[in-house]
Amino acid sequence: MRLRWLVPFVPALFFTLAPSTADAQPRPTSAPDKRAMALEHAHQGLDAYREGRFEEAYEHFREAQALFPAPTLLVHMARCQRKLGKVVEAKALYREVLAEPLPEDAPPPFVEAHHDAERELAEMEAKLAAEKKASERPAPAPSKGSLVPGAISLGVGAIGLGVGAVTGALSMAKVSDVRSRCPDEPCLSAYRAEADEARTLGHVSTTAFVVGGVAAAAGVVLLVLRPGGTAGASTGAVKDLRVSVGIGRADIQFHY
Repeated sequence: MRLRWLVPFVPALFFTLAPSTADAQPRPTSAPDKRAMALEHAHQGLDAYREGRFEEAYEHFREAQALFPAPTLLVHMARCQRKLGKVVEAKALYREVLAEPLPEDAPPPFVEAHHDAERELAEMEAKLAAEKKASERPAPAPSKGSLVPGAISLGVGAIGLGVGAVTGALSMAKVSDVRSRCPDEPCLSAYRAEADEARTLGHVSTTAFVVGGVAAAAGVVLLVLRPGGTAGASTGAVKDLRVSVGIGRADIQFHY
């Protein structure tokens, strides 16, 4: 229902639903005074609603409704409650509008208010049902993560250990050859180049073993933990994970 409907029809709407003087109990305030007060509250409520002051607008509409009940006011009260996130209260107000049957000669704003209440209530119900259905959807199956990082790291570790083993063997062979040709210490200077080459191979072997051991240890850890998985997809809780690396070895200790 458009807001502009309320203002020109407020006096007529109030008189339509107000109790007759024969049935009403005597009140200290006259009907014209109440009408003026209700109309003022309605105007203030519309202004507050347009400016986004929904709590204030609701209070003005409520005061007007208490003075001269009208479905147009109830619809605006319901809209204020919707804006404030008060779903239960808004639905109750819409249903209050729909529960009151309209006479055949009801003013057009009253008829439109009924239609708006029916439509807006249906929209609310559909939205709430959709939100409930979405919240009840099963969560996607958790992923356990990829084995690829662990496999790559193990591959690097194997290469490192292999290089360490080969260069270590070459270094030992060089040392053995030099010593076989020069059993006495003084003659080692004649084979200085061969000795330096053996020493270099030894350093390469040591480095390769360390790198290979670290990579192998990391590979095992990655295979156990499987990075990239979603929450709740762990293969088990790994506790007390300990990794130690030495020349030619990589020790990993853990338990679930």
